[in-house]
Amino acid sequence: MQDEFRTIVIVDKSDHLLNHESNILLQGSCFAENIGAKLSTLKFNSLSNPFGISYNPISIHQNIIRNEVLESELQNIEGIHFSYQLHSELNSDTREGLRHNINQAVKKQRAILEKNGALFISYGTAWVYELKENNTLVNNCHKQPSKLFRKRMLSVDEITASWKETYVYLKANFPKKNILFTVSPVRHLKDGIRENQLSKSTLHLAVAEICSTFNNCNYFPAYELMMDDLRDYRFFKDDFIHPNQLAINYIWDKFSTSYFEPTTVLLNRQIEKLNTSLQHRAFQPDSKKHQQFLLNLKSKIKAFQLVHDLDFKTEIDFIKSQIL
Repeated sequence: MQDEFRTIVIVDKSDHLLNHESNILLQGSCFAENIGAKLSTLKFNSLSNPFGISYNPISIHQNIIRNEVLESELQNIEGIHFSYQLHSELNSDTREGLRHNINQAVKKQRAILEKNGALFISYGTAWVYELKENNTLVNNCHKQPSKLFRKRMLSVDEITASWKETYVYLKANFPKKNILFTVSPVRHLKDGIRENQLSKSTLHLAVAEICSTFNNCNYFPAYELMMDDLRDYRFFKDDFIHPNQLAINYIWDKFSTSYFEPTTVLLNRQIEKLNTSLQHRAFQPDSKKHQQFLLNLKSKIKAFQLVHDLDFKTEIDFIKSQIL
């Protein structure tokens, strides 16, 4: 009789381990945002999607190598300035404002790419939309009429050819960057159930080809952990599409074991304990007991950040605001 009543996904230990001195850029789907949020909470020097969430590989690749504002991409419809190549979070009510937002994102991304560390890429879908008027592949349709676009699926060859250009750029400018791919476990059911399966299969084939062809490119099985290991709707949010916090934490633990140095794993646990203390909400915040708790916590965090050279200014300021 089996000891385990589920499929166990084995995640191998990476040859390129990360620590708090690593600089990590995350690009891609909302799953990259989930991992990025964990990294940020644990005081890693990380940056998630400076140009906003992207789902298809071509747009992700284009964002990674972006280093300027293209005047031809700036659009203005009913007073909203946007780019079809970027997420709506960069939109502005002026052309200059949009240009400023893009330039700031370029600077942030460049700053973290120039330092040693890792690039985390999360592919979401192989389905793409193209503007009919010029056959330009777009990253975001910005809620424009569907009649303006043509929908199609990328091929494995298109994805790998696009990555080759990005890889050449990265190796020429940031040769020490280690690259980690994943296929997002979030299903795109609006495309259709079978269509989503075809899309995810295309992404898996492309990533397999990339990792077997290019140096320092590796795969983390987030998709398999969600779909084969957890494999139960209790690990999903109420929409039955997105992983819930329990699932995210489980996948994060697997990621940590595989990609962090042992000392970093221990340090993360200490930071998590501090974060748990910070989340404590007292029934009587003005009580002497709670005020002493805040004073002790502030002292503990100050000492901790000095020893480990981490920035807890936001947390310390929050505690100070609670102290009478």
